[in-house]
Amino acid sequence: MYGDITAAGSDVLSIAVDLQGPDFPRPFHDKAGAQFTTVVDAGTIVTRTFGVRAVPNGALIDENGVLRYALYGGFDIRKSATKRLVSDFLLNGDMNLTKDTPVQGAVDVASLDHFERGLALYSSGDLEGAAAIWREGIKVEPDHWNMRKQLWAIEHPDRFYDGDVDYDWQKVQVKEGH
Repeated sequence: MYGDITAAGSDVLSIAVDLQGPDFPRPFHDKAGAQFTTVVDAGTIVTRTFGVRAVPNGALIDENGVLRYALYGGFDIRKSATKRLVSDFLLNGDMNLTKDTPVQGAVDVASLDHFERGLALYSSGDLEGAAAIWREGIKVEPDHWNMRKQLWAIEHPDRFYDGDVDYDWQKVQVKEGH
């Protein structure tokens, strides 16, 4: 469980990026026993603001608003090293990192356009139209994992919302060019 990563005077906020809305990620938050707030970005606010194309991400911001650590894509609080890093930061601001942390570049504007047009179609109930637009967007920017995962989530909800997310299946999809 990772619900115990809090410290006096510190705040932890989780942002789930899920176009399907808050009801879909809520079971993951609850199952984890998280003792912190999780909000849901059912749009493109996180993507547009931070230029991220993949989840999960982690960012540690100190009390002065200074970004002290960021890992975009692959952040997993269930890993003991990650949990220790976050706990150390929350307890004493200790940032003894042993390597440079990759920070993802800005999102391609054309793919963001596809992402947002797909979102509008999805929101209006046109799942087929959204899927078609997202497939086009993935051709423009294959590394836009948020778009790819939203497409997979509507086409294969069982791989995302029936228990654990099926990461092995996702790897196969990428290898096969889907």
